[in-house]
Amino acid sequence: GVAVWNSALLLTRLLDAISAQEAKASISQDRSLLRDKTVLELGCGCGLSSIAAAKLGASRVIATDGNTEVVQLAKYNAEKNDVQIILETAELKWGLLNAADYFDEADIIIGSDLTYNSGSWKVLAETMGAVLKPNGLVVYLSLGHLGFNVSGELAGFLSVLESEGLETIDEKSSRWPLKGVVSSMPQLLASCVNPSEKAVLEGNGGAKVVVLGRKQ
Repeated sequence: GVAVWNSALLLTRLLDAISAQEAKASISQDRSLLRDKTVLELGCGCGLSSIAAAKLGASRVIATDGNTEVVQLAKYNAEKNDVQIILETAELKWGLLNAADYFDEADIIIGSDLTYNSGSWKVLAETMGAVLKPNGLVVYLSLGHLGFNVSGELAGFLSVLESEGLETIDEKSSRWPLKGVVSSMPQLLASCVNPSEKAVLEGNGGAKVVVLGRKQ
């Protein structure tokens, strides 16, 4: 939490890339992923991705983490980046009871590298299910680690998410929220990785991003 994790940096680049693609496609404000939306980040760490969401047009950003000191650091960084009017910080330990304070608050949930511990999958899924609005979306990015397989890790977590009424939305779905903007999320994610980082990332199992919504 006291340093920028690679996953947070990559998520921030991805949000910026999506915003750039939206501008290129000249989409309407209401179709934007972040603009005029309430964004809640889980496991915000130093707050990099939340700060990016605020700067990319979110109307409200809630940066949350389970560590009090980390939340204070995120608050400090928000003030340093002059987004404290839009961005609020809060301590949020995962689980249904704690998440009740933010029930149906989030248009968009963002998070990165939160699923490396399978013991936390249930409470993380409960939290996502509780704070997400009925038509809201989750953008979640996971990086591989030595000894961890990112595909297996994500598959396990997604199966737990299904029990909370959430499902993956991909580019082939009629519900894909970035139609005419992003035709391939894996390709866009790959474009966010610098050549010097590519070998290191692939050596540790790569990276994956998923978009989730409530089952319909």
